[in-house]
Amino acid sequence: MVINVHKIPEVLETYFLDEARTMPTAHWSAAVESVGYLGHAIKRLVGTGVTAGWALTVQCPAGDSLTSYLAIELMKERTQHGRWVMVVVPDEGETDAALWSYMQSAMSWEVGIVGAVVNGYVKDIDEIKMKLEKEFGVFGLGGSPMPSMKTAYGTIGAPVVLNSVTIRPGDLILADKDGVIAIPKDIIERAFEVARDQIVHECNQLALVREGKGPVDILGLEELLKGEVEKGE
Repeated sequence: MVINVHKIPEVLETYFLDEARTMPTAHWSAAVESVGYLGHAIKRLVGTGVTAGWALTVQCPAGDSLTSYLAIELMKERTQHGRWVMVVVPDEGETDAALWSYMQSAMSWEVGIVGAVVNGYVKDIDEIKMKLEKEFGVFGLGGSPMPSMKTAYGTIGAPVVLNSVTIRPGDLILADKDGVIAIPKDIIERAFEVARDQIVHECNQLALVREGKGPVDILGLEELLKGEVEKGE
């Protein structure tokens, strides 16, 4: 069996990610009208703040982590080192095996991978937290002590589908405690502008709060509520 490796695209400079990770996923999600949200089942298991990076996609057989290790080796050989988030999507099949571990996290960090989004289970969670939490984010379905196999090949760098969201290599992955979103690379810069404008708008609203304004004035609800609110005696 031969592993399928697709071309990994060139990506924006890393300084863009420095700015992107200053904004929570809620702003990004609103900027793209919730398109790309990977669902509530994928939760942060390790990490702090916002994990931001370019999608490195891996499709693997259920319960087998070999392809993710080969993806790490592939990134080691790249001349352009960015910040990547590996997105691991197994084929259909019930398994409690952990598709991600501390060893994968440590190896990934050394080659420019800053996080992993796994549509499956993760082991060594406490060890990853203790040794890598400030540098590396891990998102998945939960923890499992069950080891994976390392015998079957999958695909690296092809589009994957997670919770009905298609993720392509080079898409922007943003993840924090609220959840994970994937933004298509062709709308990243526009989404960034909208998300940044939302933060400015919220700052202006907070200034009004400090001036003593209430939600009706700040959110412009007066017309909407006219005649709908009954005041008690």
